[in-house]
Amino acid sequence: MHILISANSYPSRKNQLTAFVAVLAEEMVRQGVDVTVVAQQSLTTCWKHKIPLCPLKGKVLVNTVDGSREMTILRPLSLTLGQGRFAKLSQRINRFVKRIAVNTLKSKPDLVYSHFWTAADQIIDYAEKYNIPSFVASGEDEINIEHYIDSQRITKLRENTKGVICVSSKNKIESIAHHLTEEKKCVVLPNAINEKLFYYSGKKIAREKLGYLQDDFIVAFCGRFNKRKGCQRVSEAIDLLKIQRIKSVFIGIPAGADIEEPSCKGILFKGALPHEDIPTYLNAADVFVLPTLAEGCSNAIVEAMACGLPIISSNLPFNWDLLNGENAILVDPMSVEQIATGIEKLLNHPALQQQMSLSALATVKDLTIEKRVRSILQFFQQCEPRINVNLEQGLM
Repeated sequence: MHILISANSYPSRKNQLTAFVAVLAEEMVRQGVDVTVVAQQSLTTCWKHKIPLCPLKGKVLVNTVDGSREMTILRPLSLTLGQGRFAKLSQRINRFVKRIAVNTLKSKPDLVYSHFWTAADQIIDYAEKYNIPSFVASGEDEINIEHYIDSQRITKLRENTKGVICVSSKNKIESIAHHLTEEKKCVVLPNAINEKLFYYSGKKIAREKLGYLQDDFIVAFCGRFNKRKGCQRVSEAIDLLKIQRIKSVFIGIPAGADIEEPSCKGILFKGALPHEDIPTYLNAADVFVLPTLAEGCSNAIVEAMACGLPIISSNLPFNWDLLNGENAILVDPMSVEQIATGIEKLLNHPALQQQMSLSALATVKDLTIEKRVRSILQFFQQCEPRINVNLEQGLM
């Protein structure tokens, strides 16, 4: 079985944004699927952030139980013109460059799986032309596809999409509200972790490896450095407390239209990391703080919980499927005072911190990428009889 994954971007060594797409694609390969990814690389974005361009076509070796298998990555060049008056032009350009790229494939895929609705629109004409079943993963922080396409294309997406994998109940509700699908076509599967990479290894070992003091109370943040994710609000909360023992690590890069950067006292690390290095920094921390304003289902939160961290995050619907009073302190994400109070509460109550840590580990115990991919493959078969999935082996 050959699956074509359509995405708006794909990570590289120099740019780890959207790493979750690679995690899912590689797990599909490990479960026996032939995978091709088509994801445009924006000339304007690469120039603006000094990101090196990747080859237009390449192969990635994925380690498997039996050795390794190849996955094809198509990276056509495109342009990003923003979400304003030129948003629809950007989308038309992305459709065009993807059509050129996928037409180079020697054989047609058996299924198209798109990450987010804009990526689905970019490939739906191809899927419709060759009668290829189309599925969509809805994990947007905000579904705003009406900025990019008109009502006729929304209708085309609704009529030609066999099923929708939503990362949260919030995304399912939004997808239906935007007339992109209907409830009977949807399943909610929260984001998941690579359990071989993100797991609890203990603070002592991680801090020794990084050279951090064992007695410090370390706050971890992981996400883009912008207003939506809230890194500056975390920074301000730490400075508000004025407690010398509190230190911090800020993992990420400036990105988006609302860039901010943390500047509090006691920053141990600030900047980008290879995805495989992040677990060490999470294990070294005492709490993970992400006062984000909008999400689908935060990969960063799921990964932090897998490393045994209590969470301080937003009391908003996108968090409610996973976070509760047992594993998190939910706050008004715009309130620096509430964020600071949450940090101080965990600092002053080690027993509560330990209880929340255990609850976080229990919450994500079954949220592994292996199980999630298997559930996705099963969902494909449920929605489309033409798709043959070996459910016992998890292979196609």
